Amino acid sequence: MAKAKAVSKPKKEQIIPTAQMETAQVDYSVYVMTSQERFLYLVLAAAALFALGYVFYRNILVSFVFMLLAIKYPGMRQKEIAQERQRQLTLQFKDMLYSLSSAVGAGSSVENAVSIALEDMKQQYGDPNTMIIRELELMRSRLSFGQNIEDVFDDFGKRSHIEDVQTFANIFDISKRTGGDIVKIIRQTTDVISQKIETKNEIETSLSGRKMEQKVLTVMPIVLVLCLTYLTGGFMDVIFTTWKGRLIATIGLALVMIGSLWSKKITDIRV
Repeated sequence: MAKAKAVSKPKKEQIIPTAQMETAQVDYSVYVMTSQERFLYLVLAAAALFALGYVFYRNILVSFVFMLLAIKYPGMRQKEIAQERQRQLTLQFKDMLYSLSSAVGAGSSVENAVSIALEDMKQQYGDPNTMIIRELELMRSRLSFGQNIEDVFDDFGKRSHIEDVQTFANIFDISKRTGGDIVKIIRQTTDVISQKIETKNEIETSLSGRKMEQKVLTVMPIVLVLCLTYLTGGFMDVIFTTWKGRLIATIGLALVMIGSLWSKKITDIRV
């Protein structure tokens, strides 16, 4: 009798949940606004610029010209949101490092330590949409599919565009390839990176008061012009009706903007 041919079963595809696929595509240096967000920020910026132009020139046409500058604001706001998201992810990464280091120090493999760190982060943050929780879920999923742990950390570092995350990924990759003491290396790296993150956070906390003062000093000249216009009975009319007055108003507005940008640059300290 002829032997029956064995029918090979098709391999099951490795499917990553949709939420984790979205996380896999996240580039934390870029924030993509929804159309509603873009419209909202555009309207807010246009209203603020219109009011600013009217305060300094008392001219509707000039105020509408100022409004045209609002088209740049959504892009600027995107960068601010991306930077704030990276700052939050850095703090969350520090907490994850402590948990990962403790698990490895207790005898767990790095792969198992990722799962332990995930459970710790869930207890600490609660919200399943927290960035570090979604990243750890993605890491655990990829490890279950047989990916190397060093490749998983490297991908996270590249997408985060955070120097501390990239440093950890590079050190971990080198230690795995050279056969170093993983437990000791992770512990020392965690201490160094965590101290750097804490120092940066302390600096930002101490500068928060100065940043508020900077915002107040930017707004005060505008409020002063507004008060002088409506509370002095025509004292400021010469500013709005003569070319010399408009020139002075333009110089004053330029100085306010330069001072605002300069003070913001001074308080933007990177560690």
